[in-house]
Amino acid sequence: MVQTIISVHGAGWIKLAFLLIATIPGALPLVAAETELSTPIADKVSWPTATQTSRPWTRWWWHGSAVDDNNLSRLLEEYQKVGLGGVEITCIYGVKGNEERNREYRSDEWVDAVQHTLSEAKRLGMGVDLPAGSGWRMGGPGVTQEDANNRLELDKTKVAGGKTFHRAFDRSTLQKAIAQNAEGRQIDITNRGSTNEIQWEAPEGDWTVYTLAYRWAGDRVKRPGPGGEGLNINPYSKKSVSNFLEQFGKTLDRLPGVRAQFHDSFEYEGDWQPNFLQEFADRRGYRLEQFLPALAGDGQSDTVARVKCDYRETLSDMVLENLVVPWVNWAHEHGQLSRNQSHGSPANWLDLYAACDIPETESFGRLHGDDADQLVLKFASSAANVAGHPLVSAESATWLNEHFQTTLAQVKQIIDRQILAGVNHIFYHGTAYSPEDAEWPGWLFYASTQLNPQNPIWRDFSTLNTYVTRCQSVLQNSKPSNDVLLYWPIHDAWQNTKGLRMEIRVHNGGDWFYGRPLGDAAKILHENGFAFDYVSDRGLATSRPDGAGQLQTRGGNYDVVVVPQTHFMPLATLKKLVDFIEAGSKVVFWGELPDSPPGMKGKINNKEWKIAIQRVREAIAKGQSFAGDDLIETLQQAKVRSESDLTRHGIDFLRKSWERDVIYYLKNNNETSIDEWVSIGSDFSSAIFMDPLSGKIGLAETRSGNTGYSAVHLQLASGQTIFVRASAEQTFTNETWSYQKASGEAVELHGPWLTEFIAGGPELPEQFETPHPMAWTEVSDDAAKNFAGTATYSTELDCPNSKGRSLLDLGVVHGSARVFVNDKYIATLLAPPYVLELSNLQDTGNRLEIEVTGVAANRIRDLDRRGVEWRIFDDINLVNIDYKPFDATNWPIVPQGLAGPVTLTPLITTNEPTK
Repeated sequence: MVQTIISVHGAGWIKLAFLLIATIPGALPLVAAETELSTPIADKVSWPTATQTSRPWTRWWWHGSAVDDNNLSRLLEEYQKVGLGGVEITCIYGVKGNEERNREYRSDEWVDAVQHTLSEAKRLGMGVDLPAGSGWRMGGPGVTQEDANNRLELDKTKVAGGKTFHRAFDRSTLQKAIAQNAEGRQIDITNRGSTNEIQWEAPEGDWTVYTLAYRWAGDRVKRPGPGGEGLNINPYSKKSVSNFLEQFGKTLDRLPGVRAQFHDSFEYEGDWQPNFLQEFADRRGYRLEQFLPALAGDGQSDTVARVKCDYRETLSDMVLENLVVPWVNWAHEHGQLSRNQSHGSPANWLDLYAACDIPETESFGRLHGDDADQLVLKFASSAANVAGHPLVSAESATWLNEHFQTTLAQVKQIIDRQILAGVNHIFYHGTAYSPEDAEWPGWLFYASTQLNPQNPIWRDFSTLNTYVTRCQSVLQNSKPSNDVLLYWPIHDAWQNTKGLRMEIRVHNGGDWFYGRPLGDAAKILHENGFAFDYVSDRGLATSRPDGAGQLQTRGGNYDVVVVPQTHFMPLATLKKLVDFIEAGSKVVFWGELPDSPPGMKGKINNKEWKIAIQRVREAIAKGQSFAGDDLIETLQQAKVRSESDLTRHGIDFLRKSWERDVIYYLKNNNETSIDEWVSIGSDFSSAIFMDPLSGKIGLAETRSGNTGYSAVHLQLASGQTIFVRASAEQTFTNETWSYQKASGEAVELHGPWLTEFIAGGPELPEQFETPHPMAWTEVSDDAAKNFAGTATYSTELDCPNSKGRSLLDLGVVHGSARVFVNDKYIATLLAPPYVLELSNLQDTGNRLEIEVTGVAANRIRDLDRRGVEWRIFDDINLVNIDYKPFDATNWPIVPQGLAGPVTLTPLITTNEPTK
């Protein structure tokens, strides 16, 4: 039976907790309080029971919804077998030549297919999520022109006195027209002429006519499946959103069992809705029509920037209040959770993430790009931690490398980075449905890692999924333990004179993050070991001092608020900070204090602002608050904890609380191994290591740390991750951790080595023998150069240290490696360093077998060089990572197989403590 316990912070989130539990088979009821242990001696620690939610999920593309029951069942069984916990169905464009298989989106036949999927998923203990709409963006054939997305048209024309201004708005809807002379006098000329037309004779002097109109933004559903085509909704209009959801809800009511509604990244192109002017006035307290010149960029730069800031904040409010909140409420009304990607929108990510049940971030592109930056990925988990949401998901491995060149090692790298950013619910990007009769490489998605059974890396995919499941089982059963709330001064980004709509995306960090105080502060905190979450104005508004010096949010307590250099801060936020300070909570200002409220409110002589800012100055002077140009020095002055010894050793970390203990997820980011005593920022008397890759758990060597904290003896290979669970209240009883210390020199395993091809295609090459292991792409056989799949490298070895421990190092491996010794499976290695410990070998004649599985790049290259037509998809078909037509003809051969050298190093027999 699958079980889970979900702790929920705050009565307002009880409904969410029951929704979460209701979707997990065999879930236990909510636990109201933790039970006191009767003894300080703990039972042996083990991994939490795997659940549907702790297993990774995948985005499941249905090309043309051309699915059938047999293949749906077959594939779900395949997915469950390799350890996936669920699928998110996304219906997209079809496959050429398979039109007769297509099911029209939301038709009875399509509903039947989804119902079958839900039934089979339930049988297999899996979950199913579903977006409201085919492809990207909510929309479809039922969206009318009236409800379609709109774009603002803002024009200005010079008119001399006595001349006639004439303009007909044939393809747009006029909302306001203002004429202004050089002295600033304005005349409303909106109604001068017939409907949607202006005819106006200018008085004496020089005039500029400003017209504000809107038109269809040109948005349609992106990459839709058959039957899902059409206009997309207007995301700023509550009426448009409501009309679409009401219509889609009729279909959703026929699909009981869907766990969550999903909304992908914000890709709506518009920036207006018909009632914008009134919504603006209601929120900002003045009429935007009076400031059309400033909105158009004319006038004093300060006024222009403030009006544009108010416009951008209004867009942000409407995305939250007219799109996200109604959608979340609609999902709840249908008994489902809401899972939302907030990035890409012209809104404050943190508020959008916080409004849904499962905030979702994404990585996009190669590991070294800004789109995979851990500090940007962290926004979703920050919102969840502050709001008290237990799950944080991530779209993982999107465009991580070129098609069929992505390795499981690279996927693990991005997952590690997302975990360090606070993610605990991985969604692979992803897996395309492919019928059994499809020619290799089957049906594919244009921006995918192609995690499907046709891809040879699928063979060892289960090892990665076991790793992720172990990690997520811990992460989902623990709570955030961050000390710092880092304030996001978003109005500083909004208040500028350039353009109108400002998008906040994972791809444009230079516009709002990098080189700005927020990004600089985040980098300083991260590099110096301060555990932090970002917080918005709304997030601070829902926080309160606990009376004991901490700040209490819905999700937990924090020690300090850090305000990076901020010019424009809402009065309500400033007053909230004053309340924190005067209640004894810590607030740190990095740099100068804010100058004024944002927007046009900042133009007003505001007595409340002056009083509040003066109270901050007085608090700083009295030592009740902290300010300075050196952020680290100021935080040390405020006595804020840091994990400086971890970062000093090049170790990245995520810290959480687990029951009454603290648990760290650590990753060695150095290019070399670590064998050091390392202090952690938590007092403890007993600690254990939990290795999520091998599953091993053992007592760590501990001692009092140099920094006043306790220390652990840490051995981590480059890139390796591990959990450290430390307790000040109980003593763990697990066996002692097996540290590795060489007792002799490494010995290279000379051959002969036999290489045999056991699975893959297009054909199995002939076996070959070499004195040393050799990549199979290095032999002269063209069949080997074009091969994609698995080969076994085998040899015999003697071991004079047979009764002791030895370290096997495979050297260079192009792919993943399953290791067998004397016909016994030992482990699967996914990433460098490819090392594992062996014990109890025979003195002579040990048989070592290493099954290496590589990527399919060379087989794809061969298809293109032979002119085989395998790119058979409608719409975008298949493109490369740079969105150019895909062609592997001129790819170089990608090295595959075991290159070695393979060595064996004797280790000390007993686990002697290191002094």
